[in-house]
Amino acid sequence: MSEAKKTTRKRLTRDDWIQAATQRLLAQGVEAVRIESLAESMSVSRGSFYWHFKNHAELLEAILIRWRETQTRGLMNRISKDRRLSAADQLAKLRTLPPRSKATKDASELELAVRAWARRDPVARHIVEGVDRERIDFTTSLLVEAGTAADEAQYQAITAYAYSLGESLLRENMTDAQIDACRSRLIQMQAATFADKNAS
Repeated sequence: MSEAKKTTRKRLTRDDWIQAATQRLLAQGVEAVRIESLAESMSVSRGSFYWHFKNHAELLEAILIRWRETQTRGLMNRISKDRRLSAADQLAKLRTLPPRSKATKDASELELAVRAWARRDPVARHIVEGVDRERIDFTTSLLVEAGTAADEAQYQAITAYAYSLGESLLRENMTDAQIDACRSRLIQMQAATFADKNAS
């Protein structure tokens, strides 16, 4: 039996298609995410695709939704569900994620690929703008819970988010000491805005 028939019998899942499409996005850009070429690379017919997606646009949207769920909502859920952490501790945890792990590198590469796509595509841009809001709102809510005034909390959240995006671009040109120092300064800057809840 040929490899093509073996792969077809396997019945690729929706996740298989999303993963293959995401890898193609990373390697060649969104223009290269095409049904026929993806099917060929996975040794299946185009019919396999239509078991899981109505059309090409639905596949592209699925890539964006997976990115949003794994790199935004999943991270926020993991941090917020740890009831042992105070709001201040959760903020610090956001700033101390490993800077050079494979997971961080992969996440940064996908972030850049999605943002490049969003500059040219309104659907991608809409989802990216929503992700930006969710990330900033999450940090803002933690700052307010920690005691920062609401107006100041939003500015602090935007500043921290801008640094995080900038770090992902400059990381290869920064030393570990520089990354640690910048992150520590952000944590100190935020902590300086916390109200003393024990004060009368």
